[in-house]
Amino acid sequence: MLQPVPADTAVTARPVSLQRTLLLPGLVIMLGLMSLGAPMVVLAVEVDRALGFGPVIAGLVLATEALVTLITRPAVGRIADRRGTRRAVILGLVAAAISGLFYLLAGLLPLGPIGALALILVGRVAMGIGQGFLFTGGTAWSVDLVSFDQAGRAISWIGMAMFVGIAAGTALGGMAGSLAASLPPAVSANGFAVAALLTMTAPLAGLVIAAFAPAAPIHHDDATPASLRQIARAIWRPSLGFGLAATGYSAVTSFAVLAFVTRGWSGGDIALSAFVTAFVAARVLFGDISDRARGSLPILLSLAALAGGLLVLWVAPVPWLAIAAASLSGFGMSLTYPLLALPAIRAVPRAQTASAIGLYDGSYDLAALITPPICGVIAATTGYQTIFLVAGIAVLAAMLPAHAAWRIDQANRGGVSSVS
Repeated sequence: MLQPVPADTAVTARPVSLQRTLLLPGLVIMLGLMSLGAPMVVLAVEVDRALGFGPVIAGLVLATEALVTLITRPAVGRIADRRGTRRAVILGLVAAAISGLFYLLAGLLPLGPIGALALILVGRVAMGIGQGFLFTGGTAWSVDLVSFDQAGRAISWIGMAMFVGIAAGTALGGMAGSLAASLPPAVSANGFAVAALLTMTAPLAGLVIAAFAPAAPIHHDDATPASLRQIARAIWRPSLGFGLAATGYSAVTSFAVLAFVTRGWSGGDIALSAFVTAFVAARVLFGDISDRARGSLPILLSLAALAGGLLVLWVAPVPWLAIAAASLSGFGMSLTYPLLALPAIRAVPRAQTASAIGLYDGSYDLAALITPPICGVIAATTGYQTIFLVAGIAVLAAMLPAHAAWRIDQANRGGVSSVS
């Protein structure tokens, strides 16, 4: 039977300066995940237009990475627990750099469309593996570097580094591709290769910084390590809650702009920016809320904000109201990850934190794989607006496992198990 983290772990561990402790790890993670964002703008265009394979193949190529990440999450968590979280992040950086190398070769070598596509697919597989190590290893690294009563805040701050890295990579990759396109034809044809070079060099820079970043202790447990099935049984409630909430994230980020366009509105990009801005603001303002929570009220309020925003997006009669609703959704979504991650990692021994995070993160991967095609079918039959109704219902359903997760967490820690 799994023994959760003892209640006194959170109060006896020595407090540390969280920002100073996580500065170098955060920078490493940010550089690593720039490689995830760098090819986003140009990759689909390369496969669809430049290589001539069309949108269906382009979509499958993009989905390859998420599928590989989902499959490898459990192994990634085990490796991070047994070999160390910084080492896991280093493996992720290496895989990300390899991904960029294959993209670069695909953009430069005269292999023809089939050969270039094969190299891009290898790159997507490498990035799928790297993404798992960077996300799971990075989150566990941040938790292991601070006192356990700062775990929720550490998850929030390292999550900000991840978000900034992906956003910066996306912006720089798009700029690199646009710059190459403005150059003479002999150079502009290699716009994808320019973005690929950024994909390769950013994690290499992260490797240099990782050499100076602090390594977290590897926790040992005299008891026989729990199986992944046992860990999954211990954390299925917060994982289910987060997976259902992630459908709202996918709905807004994938279909908000299209929903605006189909209604004849401008400002879809503004709605998406409002979602992202509110997401960041919530992390900055309430990054420590999960550490201070003593019941399920904070997560229920966060899910209510996310669901409320989605439902208003469904019925909004004017663009400005839809933009405000997107902002509300981003604010609520931002806090669901740390608020549900904390009861997940406290439900398992400290020595298996990364394994729990890996399985917990897998719920997002699954939602990211399932939600877009389901939403596509909904849009084709009933219109884009209905997507937000269905996603809102899914988020409301997330309240049940989320409340149960916090009730059990408080019972395990000798706290108040009711909503407070």
